[in-house]
Amino acid sequence: MDDRIILQKAHSAWLRLAPFRSRRRRYARFTYGDQWGDPATDRSGNVTTEGELATIGGRRPLANNLIRRLVKSVVGRFRYQRSEGELAAGLEPVYSMNRMDELDARTLEEFLISGAAVHYVSAERRPGGDGVWVDPISPDRFFVNAVSDPRGNDIELIGCLRDMSLGELLMRYAGGDRGRAAMLRKLYGSFAGGGGLFDEATGTSGCTFYHASGDRCRVIEVWTLECCESLLCHDRLNATVSRHSCREQERLDALNAFRHQEGLAGLEVKWELSAMWKCRHFAPDGTVLAERLSPLHDGGHPFAVKLYPLVDGDVHSLVEDVIDQQKYVNRLIALMDNIMGSAAKGVLLFPVKSKVKGIDWETMGKMWSDPRGLLPYNPMPGVPAPQQVVTPVGDIGVNKLLETEMKLFEDVSGVGSALLGKSLSGTVGAERFESEVRNATVSINDLMETFADFTRRRDSLIEGLGKFRGT
Repeated sequence: MDDRIILQKAHSAWLRLAPFRSRRRRYARFTYGDQWGDPATDRSGNVTTEGELATIGGRRPLANNLIRRLVKSVVGRFRYQRSEGELAAGLEPVYSMNRMDELDARTLEEFLISGAAVHYVSAERRPGGDGVWVDPISPDRFFVNAVSDPRGNDIELIGCLRDMSLGELLMRYAGGDRGRAAMLRKLYGSFAGGGGLFDEATGTSGCTFYHASGDRCRVIEVWTLECCESLLCHDRLNATVSRHSCREQERLDALNAFRHQEGLAGLEVKWELSAMWKCRHFAPDGTVLAERLSPLHDGGHPFAVKLYPLVDGDVHSLVEDVIDQQKYVNRLIALMDNIMGSAAKGVLLFPVKSKVKGIDWETMGKMWSDPRGLLPYNPMPGVPAPQQVVTPVGDIGVNKLLETEMKLFEDVSGVGSALLGKSLSGTVGAERFESEVRNATVSINDLMETFADFTRRRDSLIEGLGKFRGT
């Protein structure tokens, strides 16, 4: 397949995920406290935000962040269960080197917010050591073809965007060749004012696919499932089976000749035509920086991906389910604050004839709104002094409605009081408390088991690379 066609397909896959990335940014905004930023229209038809609209209407945009508490409770429960579990044999060094407990907790947080979890597994030497490394991939930098199988069996194109310094770029792709390093330096120097293969101006993702920010260098890593020629190599001396590109035929022949000279068992090499995952690293102009076949023992791609729930190809996160309840809780809190503020201050009746000359009504309004402000007036015979009218606040049911919304928030999310860590009666024993926590977990068990399937897939990739490296 032509390299430029592959890059064009990767770009199309990236554009197709633009609505998902937009929703993810909104969910993250709600999770971390910015809950009044949704677009709204004022009476004049101008587009503004809900927070600005509330401020114009005289209300303070207050927020009680229930979503953050929800996410922290689920992640905390996950870490508690992880601390009690046992790792599979052989994974301890990889888990320790990658600080997997912390990585999985943050990935679960992303999974709860966006409904997507993506890890990339590779084997290489880094400053932290030589071995199998697991990297989290932000959904903002991830792309995949249209999929509907929750197991990911219909993935045919997958990849991510990588940004690196020029030094790292030369170290990874120059191949120890000074001339190639100079070529790469010149190539990326030409991208300062653009240089993408296709015009992004018409895409909803802007210019983020081809161009990195600042002085970073953009590399587009694309994996495709293709029908490829390959060499299946059975090494009887080391008792291993591996797959190689046909370009390595001369190297394998030379190795066979050397072993024959030394009287050692040779390699049994068989040509095959089969479906294989092939990786290409592209520069923004379509130049192929590197390409290789999959190093995994099953020939698969190195991404562990879980999109939830993926019914008809759609992704819906836990946070998405409770945003409407969160917005309504915020509206009720702002309403209660506004009612109490109005009830405490009341309405000022100020005779027009008592107004001091030189002070306009707007300035007097600001002076009156200050709890410690002084309001000058001219006492006039037969004219009453300014007076404040305070009306008692009636029970209009805001408190009950807020209580109902808080209960709905727990019901919709499936995370009840026990899982949120709320204190129970002192008469409740430890066994009963744990039983209530387990019962509360049932409602989100599908979500947690889906994430557990993701970690199992990731661990199988780790084991596969370990076999490839012979460790």
